[in-house]
Order: sequence, then structure tokens, then C-alpha cells
Amino acid sequence: MFISNSNKTKTYYLYFTNPLTDKPTSRSCRTKLKSEATRFLKNFRIENSNSPKVDKSNLKLSDVKERILSHYKMNNALKTYRSVKSTYENLSRIIGDKAISIIGKSDIEDFKRIRSKEVSLISTNVDIRNIKAMFNKMLEFELLQYKKVTLVKQFKIEKKKMLAIDSNDINKILNSKIDIQLKQIIRFTLLTASRISEVLSVRIKDIDFDNEVINIHQRKTNSFKTIPLTAGILDLVNEIMNNEVESNIYTIQDKESYLFPNPVRNNPCLKMRGYSKQTV
Repeated sequence: MFISNSNKTKTYYLYFTNPLTDKPTSRSCRTKLKSEATRFLKNFRIENSNSPKVDKSNLKLSDVKERILSHYKMNNALKTYRSVKSTYENLSRIIGDKAISIIGKSDIEDFKRIRSKEVSLISTNVDIRNIKAMFNKMLEFELLQYKKVTLVKQFKIEKKKMLAIDSNDINKILNSKIDIQLKQIIRFTLLTASRISEVLSVRIKDIDFDNEVINIHQRKTNSFKTIPLTAGILDLVNEIMNNEVESNIYTIQDKESYLFPNPVRNNPCLKMRGYSKQTV
């Protein structure tokens, strides 16, 4: 354990071995003065001298919960974090706050059996995938020496026949008396084979006219997919951007604007006036 200020900011840092992971760790002393950093080191030693050594073989689910969930919160989409958090809490509830080193296949099979009575098989399979991923992280963080849940299998679910909409149904929708923007959203969704959430998140800056592509953000994987700017899509984009409807005027001028603007979500003035989602 030592202090050093060998960095660009000349701020002192305390370097020590983390007893939980046995890995080198640093903590800022929040000062550039050696005297204050030395005091920080002395207090830190006193603080930790009274702390018992952590026995990793006895680490329980509750002991590593914050470490695992904070990793997902920082590195994954919010939806993934919430899913993992829910799985972690349900695992602890069903099998108990066991030491992670003794959790094995039989525990997870018990979890599967009980959890499948509470939610659908599809949701239970999501839990199983989350559990395997969480134990992989425990292994990666050296909280475990080996894991015993890899042999747990998901439920087999019979694939349902894929529903499809034929051209006649599409023409009926597009020729009906629905809102013009809604028709444009439907056309854009069909032409790009995208989810509705992806379509509504497209901004003007995502349309690359020079390279003739559209970059669409995929929330599920937190990545972008690139779609060729075909003649059909280009005609639709030009139709939208040349529309003189008031709600679309600012999209031409501002590349940060959405291709399909929502009068509440995309207009701060309306938000300040207290408009709710129900008014859209």
C-alpha cells in the first residue's frame, strides 16, 4: 500500500490490493499535497485494519450483488440492467442468500421449476440466460474459481407460425383515412424492416445522402444497423422533409431533429406548458 502523484494532474492516489478481488486497486486522495495524502493513507490503514479479511469461498449472493449489478448498469442498456436486476432478486428470493461457490445445477433447476409457475416459459428462459451471464461475470471478476450452472438448459418452446401481412392488407391501411404521418411511419417501417421504436428514433443526421445509407439505432443491442437508401426510401424521406405541415418544418433545419417528430417529446416549449403523452 502506497501513495503516488505520478500522473498528469499531480493528484495523489492510494494504491493497494483489493481484498475482495486480489487485484491492484487505486483510490484518489483528492489532494495534491503530500501531507494531506499521507493523512489519507494513515486513516485508510486504520479504517481497514479493523476490517476482517474477506473469504471469497463464503461470499453470498447479497455480498456480490452490488458489484455485478453496477457493472451491468454502467456497461449495458437500461432494459438489460433492469432484466438482470429482476433475475438476481428472484434468484435470491427463490433459492435463498446462498454462498455463490456452492450454487449448482440443482439450485438453478429448482429456480426454473418455481419460476416457471410464476411467469411464462419465455420469461423463465430469459432468467436462465441472465443467471449464466451473471455467473460468467463472477468468474471474470475472480469472485468464483469455477461455475456449476453451465449445464442448466432452457425450456424448449414450440415455435409459432410467423404472422404475415399481405400486400392487400397493406394497401387497405395506406389508402385508409388515417393520419398522414402515421402512414409515412408505416411505409418507413416496411421499407427498412425496422422496429417501431427504431423508426421513431431516426434523426435527420442519421440519413447519409452522400453515401446513400441510413444508420438506424437498435436499442436492443445498443448498436447501429446501416440500410441502403433505396429509391423507395429516398422518395419517402423527400416527401416527409418537403412536407409543409407545421410539425415538420424544423426537421429540415435541424439535423438533430427526428424524422418523425412528436409534438410533445420533440418540442421543449410544449413540455414546459404541461402537455401530457395522452394529448399526442
